[in-house]
Amino acid sequence: MTIATEINTRLTTPAIAIRGITKSYRQGRREIQALRGLDLTVDQGEFVAIMGASGSGKSTLLHLCGGMDAADTGSIVVAGQNLTTMSERALTAYRRRTVGVIFQQFNLMPSLDVRENILLPAQLAGTCNATVLARMEELVEVLGLKDRVRHRPDALSGGEQQRVAIARALIMNPPVLLADEPTGNLDSLNAAIFWKLLRRVLETMPMTVLVVTHEPAAAAEAKRVVVLRDGQKTGEFNVEVGDDAGILATRYQALAS
Repeated sequence: MTIATEINTRLTTPAIAIRGITKSYRQGRREIQALRGLDLTVDQGEFVAIMGASGSGKSTLLHLCGGMDAADTGSIVVAGQNLTTMSERALTAYRRRTVGVIFQQFNLMPSLDVRENILLPAQLAGTCNATVLARMEELVEVLGLKDRVRHRPDALSGGEQQRVAIARALIMNPPVLLADEPTGNLDSLNAAIFWKLLRRVLETMPMTVLVVTHEPAAAAEAKRVVVLRDGQKTGEFNVEVGDDAGILATRYQALAS
């Protein structure tokens, strides 16, 4: 393969390719079908929002893409890596280097300060080098955390904690960013600040973004919205310039009902 062919292959290969995914859970004697033969493709550099009601399977989908859970059947390929055939050791390396994850609950370590929380993935991967430290300085500057780096999470507001979570998710410069209801614990003002800051970061660190949310205002930040219901994809639509939360809510309801 020539260098030109290899580069072209990288550019045309989807960042996320999901085929025929199923996932079920046991709840007492009941079997819950979280995902039912789901197919999804996300191109490199694309920003996609997954919308659906509680129980639609959207968080399960995100956890599978993050290598935090395993599918029952089907295949999941993220950044060229087939998660469904990887060993647990390989999945650990994948979670540390290939995907950054932002959770609704922040999941910061209470005993660590802001700087230590941000650098934790690099410390665990054994790659806390000068490049990573420089990236950390850039992130805290862009995210408005420069004066808070020595504070622990209990001394931060909810919005500040979420900014730390963004920086931690991006410190390894992953090709794919996953976000699970990232503004679910924020008020409308801090939610707007979150998206503004994330857009600023993505201008300098381009990557593929997959967000799961039930909030039309959050989905309006994406370029494409995929709607799930009962573990299946019911449709999708592109987000046009000028589309607001009200427009997205109407289009979402038409596919979700």
